[in-house]
Amino acid sequence: MSDTILFHTLTEVLNNTTDGSRDPVKNVYYNEVNDFDHQNAFPFLDPANFPGGTINMVNIQNAASLYAIMILGDEMGIFRVTDSVLKYVTTGKVDVESTTTATRLYNYMQLRENRTTFEERSMWYKQVFNIGSGDTVSSMVTNDNFLPLWETLMGEAVTYIDKYEKADDASRVSKSAIQQVITDLQHNLSRAASGMVKIFVPEMYAHLEDAIQIINAEELRDQLGHGVSRDLWNIVESVSMEEFNYFPNTSALRTIADSGRNIILDIANYNRGSFSESDFQSFIRNVEAFIIAQNQLQKEVGSTEEEYNEDEFEEAEKEFESMEENWDF
Repeated sequence: MSDTILFHTLTEVLNNTTDGSRDPVKNVYYNEVNDFDHQNAFPFLDPANFPGGTINMVNIQNAASLYAIMILGDEMGIFRVTDSVLKYVTTGKVDVESTTTATRLYNYMQLRENRTTFEERSMWYKQVFNIGSGDTVSSMVTNDNFLPLWETLMGEAVTYIDKYEKADDASRVSKSAIQQVITDLQHNLSRAASGMVKIFVPEMYAHLEDAIQIINAEELRDQLGHGVSRDLWNIVESVSMEEFNYFPNTSALRTIADSGRNIILDIANYNRGSFSESDFQSFIRNVEAFIIAQNQLQKEVGSTEEEYNEDEFEEAEKEFESMEENWDF
């Protein structure tokens, strides 16, 4: 029965010549097949017609700050080193005489419950960059495209640098591949760094700033540092070795945090029409510095995730809770 109906319908369409648009051989919307303008079709794919709203500079800038917090706070270990220093002062392993340092330590301890935890920060890193092993909440989408785009940017930059250094006329070396990846990253991070993460980034930065002020206090540097150069980075190395059996490459990690942040900030500010040659070369220098520092870390054995013992950290957390009542500055 169905075959009979189909044949009947097809016969009617083919025999009806009053309306060419009904001819199934011809386009549904045109009387003549050749009327379709292939050259000027798909105007919505023209980059000039992309809505500017798809790129959110503020979101990308938040991603830049989050990246630096991730590297300094958790990869290098400034957050956990500060908690260890807090434990040292609590147990009397180190002494504090300065009222300013004592007040900072006390405030840092009292605010600990109100700050983001390692697990919460790891969730944001996973959401925005798909870096680390953090657990995300239900229905939260991780940014699986960031790392492939980031690696493509690094690769295209290496190719550009090689051509630039070999070229007789460096100005003729094409930047188009890098510019395309920058644009793709603009769209990627505009979406990935939206929502609640923007609310938490300023809080996480304030946490990092407080931690650095404590570690960098002169009286703590004198007691916890090793060697002649007793600065913030020396303390991070010394405490990490003693507490976590881990020696962070603070020099490489500082470079990664700084250059990575600057790269993402340049991506936020990038506009093909206003991004000057000096801006572009500065961008390339940051990418080059990032690659060199990253290669140093890849050659080292182990990683922060492997070396850092979370059980030890949890034990320290319990110690702090039991000691809170004994603080008296």
